[in-house]
Order: sequence, then structure tokens, then C-alpha cells
Amino acid sequence: MPTADHPTNRTTPAPTPSRTPPRRRGGSQVRSRRGGSVRHRRGDHGTVTAEVAILLPVLVAVMILGLSMVGVVTANIRSIDAARDVARAVARGESLESARQQGQRGAPPEATITITQQDAEVHVVVTSQLHLKWPLAGGLLKIPVTAEATVQAEPGAQPELEAVGQ
Repeated sequence: MPTADHPTNRTTPAPTPSRTPPRRRGGSQVRSRRGGSVRHRRGDHGTVTAEVAILLPVLVAVMILGLSMVGVVTANIRSIDAARDVARAVARGESLESARQQGQRGAPPEATITITQQDAEVHVVVTSQLHLKWPLAGGLLKIPVTAEATVQAEPGAQPELEAVGQ
């Protein structure tokens, strides 16, 4: 007579065999002629190590290049902002030195600010050389960054210009 803990009285179904065949690795294993055991081919050992050894320096170089380009974009944005600020300040009638100091605060280091006026337009050019500090390159790569801004002078404001540069 079956009891409650007898195997035939369990409420959970018995596991069914899987219908999917076991997975095989594509060509990385072969059957041996003796007894059907599995062994690896001789040429497969170390392939992952070789691939990583080739790929890792490439990935590091791409990351360094990407971070350097972020620096170039940042310097470009700073140059654009500095050129706009200087042009607005001169167009409002501020002194050239005051406007240039305001631009130097926002511009990249060692930037050159050139201010010119044609008729009622104030034209400002901010130029700088960005030195990329890559490992092993020692700052050999220099990227020029230039930004320009042109603004109409305010009515009644007389900027004291003649093609001034720094």
C-alpha cells in the first residue's frame, strides 16, 4: 500500500528529458579514435591570449585619442566663448585692455586675441595651439584652434580701435 512519502504519490512531475541536442563548439574539439574522449586541437591553445595581446594596445590608443579629442573640443568651445565675450565688450564701449583681460580669463592658455574694426563691426579672432600630451609622444602633436566673432558696435559706443593684437 502506498504511503504519503512513497515516490509514486509525489505531486511534482518527474523531469522530462531535454529535446535540444547538447551544444558543440564549432571545430575547437575533436573526437579521438580511442574510446570517444574529447581533446583540444593543438592550434587552439593560446589564441585568446594572442588576440588580447594584439587588441589591447589598439584599444588603449583609441581611448587616448578619444580623450585627446575631448580636450580639443573643449579648447574650441572656450575660444568661441572668449571671442564672443571680447567682441561684445568692445561693442559696448569697454576699453580694449578690459575686454582683452575678460577674454584671456575664458580663453585657452597662451591664446592670442586680435581685435579689429571695420566701419561699425567689431571683429575678434582668438587663436591658440593645443599641445596634446600623449604618452611616448612628448607633446609633439600641436593642434591649432581658432575662433572668430563679429558684432555690430552699439550706437553711441566709440571703441578705440585700429587693428590691435596681442
